[in-house]
Amino acid sequence: MRTITKIFNNNIVNAVDADGEDVILVGAGVGYLTSKGKPVDESRVEREFHLTGVGRSGAFRVLLEVPYPVLRATTRVSELLSKTYGIELPSPVEVGLADHIAQSIRRIDDGIPLYNSMLWETKMTYPNEFAIALHALDVIHAELGRKLPLDEAGFITLHLVNAGLVGDPGRAMTLGTTIRALIDIVREDLGIEVDGSTTASARFLTHIKFVVQRLTRHRVHHGAADEYYAALIADNADLYACAERIGAYLDSAFEAGVTDEEKIYLLLHLITLRDEQRRDVYTAPPAPAAAPAPAPAPAPEK
Repeated sequence: MRTITKIFNNNIVNAVDADGEDVILVGAGVGYLTSKGKPVDESRVEREFHLTGVGRSGAFRVLLEVPYPVLRATTRVSELLSKTYGIELPSPVEVGLADHIAQSIRRIDDGIPLYNSMLWETKMTYPNEFAIALHALDVIHAELGRKLPLDEAGFITLHLVNAGLVGDPGRAMTLGTTIRALIDIVREDLGIEVDGSTTASARFLTHIKFVVQRLTRHRVHHGAADEYYAALIADNADLYACAERIGAYLDSAFEAGVTDEEKIYLLLHLITLRDEQRRDVYTAPPAPAAAPAPAPAPAPEK
């Protein structure tokens, strides 16, 4: 029997099992009308994440921000991958996929979809993963009633490819070295610490993993950004300069060009990091006004 130790919202709780192991449980209403110390209603549990998988990676903060319908759809995709293709997604990769789907829908609703200039090269490089990604898009459509553009199949393909990154020691070493270097660049250029402990920094690190994964597999060709992104660059010149420096580092490290679209992605992550830092800056309240000095006591009557 598992016991609830913390309720995050109606659909996500923290629980502990009989062996004392912590686990994050996700399911419709799993945290509704219950309380700490009560047994988990196992009939409501749809997905579970062990803290060793999502807690240390910073992915847990992202998990709490993803809308439940998207988590449910991602669970269906995970089940498809496991049962049909024998692919088991690590918890951080699954959370990253859910977050990507949520952000894609949000961008589409806001009228600012990001086009995947590497779509057809991704399809040619990873044909098997791309076919699976198309199947995943069908599942997402069935669950959410939202038909995501074909560009998303390319992005989902990279999530699937990233799931195999851990098994390659050479790439794991490359990834670690690159992340440390890029963290230093962001700190030096923007004064922002990226450690995976916040939502924005966890997303940034996840994106960097995908960039490295792509660059270690094949070369990338340059594309062009449209007028919307030109205005975005103009409004955030300092951040884009940092994105270009990151791109230059990656160009040098992997001898492969980083596209303009990729730099736009980096810029969007840097904007989020900056805005998050600004929100977290503590503004001390003004000091209370000094209390007026007490009036002198009246002189005693003679």
